[in-house]
Parts: sequence; C-alpha cells; structure tokens
Amino acid sequence: MMAASGLAIFFAPVKLDWPAQAISHITLALGILPLILAAMRYFIPVLTRSGAAAPRWLSALPLLAWLGGLILILGFNGTLALDPASHAAFLLAATATLGLLLWSGQRGRKTIGRPHPGLNWYLAALLCLLLALLAVPLMSVWPAQRLALRLFHLHLNLLGFVGLTAIGTLQVLLPTAAGKPDPQAAQRLQRDLWPTLGGALLIALGAASWSPLALLGGLLYLSAPLRMLRDWWRNCPRLLLTRDGAAPALAAAALGLLIALFLGLLHGSGLIAGRPAIAAFIVGFLLPLVSAAATQLLPVWLRPGPQHDWHKHVRNALGWLAGPRSLLMLVAGLAIALDWSAGLWLLLASLLLLLLAAWRALQQGRQAGD
Repeated sequence: MMAASGLAIFFAPVKLDWPAQAISHITLALGILPLILAAMRYFIPVLTRSGAAAPRWLSALPLLAWLGGLILILGFNGTLALDPASHAAFLLAATATLGLLLWSGQRGRKTIGRPHPGLNWYLAALLCLLLALLAVPLMSVWPAQRLALRLFHLHLNLLGFVGLTAIGTLQVLLPTAAGKPDPQAAQRLQRDLWPTLGGALLIALGAASWSPLALLGGLLYLSAPLRMLRDWWRNCPRLLLTRDGAAPALAAAALGLLIALFLGLLHGSGLIAGRPAIAAFIVGFLLPLVSAAATQLLPVWLRPGPQHDWHKHVRNALGWLAGPRSLLMLVAGLAIALDWSAGLWLLLASLLLLLLAAWRALQQGRQAGD
C-alpha cells in the first residue's frame, strides 16, 4: 500500500494528458491521503507522550482510504458509475478519518503532561478533511451547487487537511533533520493554529461563493509559513542551503507552499486560472515535502526500534542531492503553473534524481545489512 501510494504521488503529475480531476485525485486520494494517515499514526503517540505505539488495527485505516481512492479513480475512468463510486469512496475515507480522529483525541486525553501543540494541528486537519468529504454526497443531493461544493471540497482538502498537516509536521521535522532544536516552534504552533485554520476555511468558502473571502483567508494563511521560514533562516541558514539531506528539501517544500498560496491569491483575484495553482501545489510543494519526509522517516518505518548504522547509511543515501532535486521540483511546479514546456522536463529530471537516490539507498541498505 505504501509503495502504491508513493507511485501515485510521484508519477501522476507526469501524465498531463489525463483530466485534471483524475490527476489531482490520483495524487491526493491514492497517494497523499493514505500516507498522511499513516504518518499521523506514527507521530501522534510521540506528540501525546502517551506511551505505547499505535494499535495494530489502526494500520488498516490508511488502507481503507487507499481503497476509497481506487474506487473513485475507477469512477472517473468510467469503469464504475461515478456517483456510486463517489459515495463508496466517501464512506471509506470518512470511516478512516473519523477512526483516526477519535483515537487521536483519546490519546491526547491520556497524555503524560501536556501534549505537544502539534497534536492540535493534526486534529484540526482531520476535521477539515471530514468537512471536505461531506461535500461529496452533497453534490448528488444538491446538484445545482455541484461546482461550488467541488471547489469547497478541493480547497479544504488542499489547504485545510494537507496544508495544516504539513505546516504542523514541518515545525517538528526540520529540527529533527537538522539535529538542532527550534526554540520558537512550540510558540508558533500555539499562536498560528487558529489564524491558519480560519484562513483555510475562508479560502474554501470564498472559492465556493465569494472571492474576497478567499483573498482574506489567503492573507491569514500566509502568516504561519512566513514566520516558520523566517525563524528557520535565523536558526540554521547554512543547513537550508546544503546539497544533501532532508533539511534543504523541507525548506524547498515550505517555499513551494508560499508560491502555491501566491498563485492561489492571483486566481482569487481573477488574474490566472485555478489549475496552475493546483499544479504548483502538487509538484512544487507536495513532491519535495513527501520526498523530504521519506528521507527522514522511511528508515525508521522500515526498521523500527533503536537507530543503528543501517539507518544512518540509508538516510544519507535517500538524502543524496535532496537540495538540487527539490529545487528542480519547485521550479518545475512554477513552470507548469505558467504553462512553460520546460516544466515537464524539469519534473522528470527531479524524479530521475529521486529514483537514483532510492537505488543508492537500496544498495547502501544491503551493504550495511551484511
């Protein structure tokens, strides 16, 4: 399931002759959603300081979400009727989301001391996902508002669920990758949650109804990633500009989010179409984010427990040329958004570097395991 999700994320954008809805849902429903749910399952016991790892049954929730995404894609390509496929996908994804939300809240109440403020970002992200998913059955009940509901669903998924999860995780993951604490992280997480959540809701409502709401929401939403990047630059500027490792890739992902938000504001002002902002979000933000997170976390997921030389060698190999390849993804997203033909070639070059890093990690893992 993890391998299938990764393929969906990294190669769906290459197939640009597919309908835009199919591309975005392959990336999000088959790729991002299951991976985020799996990552939350890993991080929440840490954030809540609640002892034991997640129960085994929780590992079925990302699979439920992935199956829902697969059914939805079969609806888009005509194998299944679209409305029944959408409803089935909604039930599976909503069940997975609600299960994780209830378990997360329970672990938060059992925490030793106060939970990490990043937990509230995950809870808010899951609530955004539930609200976005509720728009799916409403499209059949209220067909006259199908376009408005689809826009609400899209924007609350991207900026509410994915965006809040990403911003909350970046604040924790960058210091881990850098090996250096971020003294301002907890304060930022506490202060920025409500403006960012409110911004995401206003963007979704504005996209569905009245564009000035979306512009106001975009300005609110910008504050969190801007403050985060400012503090990162003050805390570890050299590390963000290195060639290898997860840190420069995480910085590129944060810049990609800012670019996608800026393009979204241009779209809300009527200056550009909506598809360029989505392309920039997927290619310039999600791809470097997922590749950076995989660099840092995949060795731990593959071999849980104490860290040994194997983890170090595999992580170093995965982080090979992470800075340049993430920069290529960032520029590719912007180029695709501006309809430049070079964007696809830049994207393919970055994916080739990623495959080479994965091959190096496989070789290093075998050698270190001997």
